[in-house]
Amino acid sequence: MLKTINGLDKLLLTIASLLVVYGLGASALAQVETSSSYQIDESSVDPGSSIQSQSPHYQEAGSVGDLGVGASSSASYTQVAGFNTTSDPRLAVILNSSSVAFGSLSSASTATGTATFSVLNYTSHGYSVYTEGATPSNGLHNLNGLTSGGGSTVGTEQYGINLKQNTTPPIGAEAVQVPSGSFSFGKASTGYDVADTFRYNNGEEIAESDQASGETDYTVSYIVNISTNTPGGTYTGNQSLVVVGTY
Repeated sequence: MLKTINGLDKLLLTIASLLVVYGLGASALAQVETSSSYQIDESSVDPGSSIQSQSPHYQEAGSVGDLGVGASSSASYTQVAGFNTTSDPRLAVILNSSSVAFGSLSSASTATGTATFSVLNYTSHGYSVYTEGATPSNGLHNLNGLTSGGGSTVGTEQYGINLKQNTTPPIGAEAVQVPSGSFSFGKASTGYDVADTFRYNNGEEIAESDQASGETDYTVSYIVNISTNTPGGTYTGNQSLVVVGTY
């Protein structure tokens, strides 16, 4: 006999963001900079200048005033140059879905749902998105989360998510880079980046960018399966997406 649970009505999603900035204020005063390999007698930030830098191996005359724009980065820094470029780090998060309704559950089929959110960051060195919240419960029983990951199995109690376009079941979408992959670099994190494989662990990273990035639009895919032994009742849950900038 199939068992139906009426009332996994809503899984509420809320977003909180934490932005931590480390840095030093800029100075327009000329100064001497040295290391074991070179010495710069003067360096300045102003409308224009012509200074010389030299060491036993080279001599350089440079001027400030030519147009210089663009971004550069390494494992240790990110730099954005341009006349109208602000030095203020920025992390923006948009939650496009505030709830997911699964309706009635049956041990004969998989209940599914999706939610979308967007993240962009500027002059920080990337970001991480974490999921916070227990699996849905009826007050006494929490649905079993796919803590090690796995496929959707009808008739087995499961709760899991990923950030991919899936075929079994046919839900979800790939992350969309806005305006394109040349400027945006967000991606699903390990464990949530394989199609048809779902996972859920409270506090785990689900999305990330390892460098400054334009907007990335994410789709979170949810699956819920129950067994004939799953206690009946109304199941609800709360999930928070915590977005942290890295510097």
